[in-house]
Formats: sequence, structure tokens, C-alpha cells
Amino acid sequence: MVRLFVAVDLSDELRGRIVRFRDEVASSGADVKPVEDENLHITIRFLGEVRDELLGDVMNNLRTLSFSKFNIHVKGVGAFPTLTSPRVIWVGVEEGAEELKSLHDEVERLVGRYGVSDEREFTPHITVARVRGRAGPLGRLINQWREYDFGWQAVDSVVLKKSTLTPRGPIYENLLTVSLR
Repeated sequence: MVRLFVAVDLSDELRGRIVRFRDEVASSGADVKPVEDENLHITIRFLGEVRDELLGDVMNNLRTLSFSKFNIHVKGVGAFPTLTSPRVIWVGVEEGAEELKSLHDEVERLVGRYGVSDEREFTPHITVARVRGRAGPLGRLINQWREYDFGWQAVDSVVLKKSTLTPRGPIYENLLTVSLR
């Protein structure tokens, strides 16, 4: 079995701006597990554990993706499920969110049958930390950054990633990059 997801990687410039916010979350005194710099991304579709013999089918289907390049504007921060009971701290996508949703739908059509069922509505975001316990001052910090403009980025490819879970956190490996047209 191989743990897979399809994602959009971030530019170094955008990642650097997001890391500043992530570092403030990590040093806020809240009980959080921050996402490592190199693991910051936008998940398009989490597939979960896929049988090894199906990996080739997933890759072949994903290679047929036909989708136009577009730009995203990364702006604002928040928490899932709510600000008062945060479990995930995220950075949001303002412009380009509809295109990301359409990209998700197309990826779902191509490879969704190989993954776990996901009935939740797709909400484009970048997870920066997971709350393990006490949220402490996170609400105040999120309110300070609520409208922060992290910048723009071109979305010109998607990546099939393998996730290996370790005691120190996940290790991601790029298995396939599909260019958008």
C-alpha cells in the first residue's frame, strides 16, 4: 500500500511568506504541530492508502489531465472547524479558488475511484499547523493575520505525492508532475 495525494506545490517566494505566519503560530504558546517548510502545499485530492499494483493506473490516469494554467491569490488565514475550537490552522486562497475547485473536480473524475471516499466540500487552503491541545492565543493571532496578503502564484502543474508517515511527521516524495496547458 502507498499513501497518495495530488497537490499544487508553492513557489519559494510564497512559501517564505507563509512560513512567517506559521512560525508565529508555532511560537504562540499554543499546543500545535507546525507543517514543515517543504511540506506546505495545496491538497487537491487526498487518495489515502492505494494498493501498490494500482499506482501505475493512478499515474496513467493523472497523465491525461487536461487543464489550463491559472493564477491564485493567497490571502487571509483561519481555522477548521471553527476559530473557537481550532484543529487546523490554514492560509486561504482568495482569487483562483473556483479554478482550484474545478481542478479538484477534474482530478476526482480521473483518479478519485482509487482513493478514500471524501464527501466534504473541497475548500482550497494551505495547512500550516495542526492543533494538538490547548489553542491558547491562536484566536487573537489569527485575527491579526486575518486579511494578510501572502501574494500571487501561477498554478502550472499538479504533483502526485507519496506520503510516508514517521514519528517525526510525514515525508513527501514527488512521484509524478503533470503540467497544465
